[in-house]
Amino acid sequence: MKVLALVNEKGGAGKSTAAINIACAMHRQGKSVVLIDADPQGTARDWREASPSGLNLPPVVALDRPELLISSIKTLAAEFAVIDTPAKAEKMSASVIRIADVAIIPVQPSGADVWASAAAVKLIQAKKDLGGAIDAAFLATRISSNTKLSKQILSGEWNEYGLDMLDTAISNRVAYAQALTEGMSIYETRDGEAKGEIDLILQELEVAGWL
Repeated sequence: MKVLALVNEKGGAGKSTAAINIACAMHRQGKSVVLIDADPQGTARDWREASPSGLNLPPVVALDRPELLISSIKTLAAEFAVIDTPAKAEKMSASVIRIADVAIIPVQPSGADVWASAAAVKLIQAKKDLGGAIDAAFLATRISSNTKLSKQILSGEWNEYGLDMLDTAISNRVAYAQALTEGMSIYETRDGEAKGEIDLILQELEVAGWL
């Protein structure tokens, strides 16, 4: 199983939106994927419980304690796992990075998001220093192209961490929030540009050989 995790100690960075829609995009491609909800708040679980019947969505599994995550993830019958992680949970973040093959760090246009991302970067670097293999990149989220903060995030000038940033960003679109609230993915909405964003993110990950 290949494990992709969305991590950032900052709440509201867009982890759940990215995790849910990336998992759904992979599922729509025919990949065997499970969405793991590692957040005790249960956003991904709530999303799946709100889903209308008949939608073709990936399964969601709750593994919201570090010990449970480590012991149970290998028992899941899937080719890929996408993990939605909690905020302010250092022990869980460490456990997630320990098992992850790929770590994506969402950052919205906010200094707080950038500062909080340092904790995930340290965990990633510590794994590499110990000889572990992990690919990692930032993902800009909730971007509004006409704002100064968004332009600063997209410029990458703040990025002194030695990690790449994905070329594709997730824009600040109502469709993402609406889809999550209604238990759907972005693919069940009419927002073609949002669908294109998730498609391009997945394409980047595949071209890089991370999926």
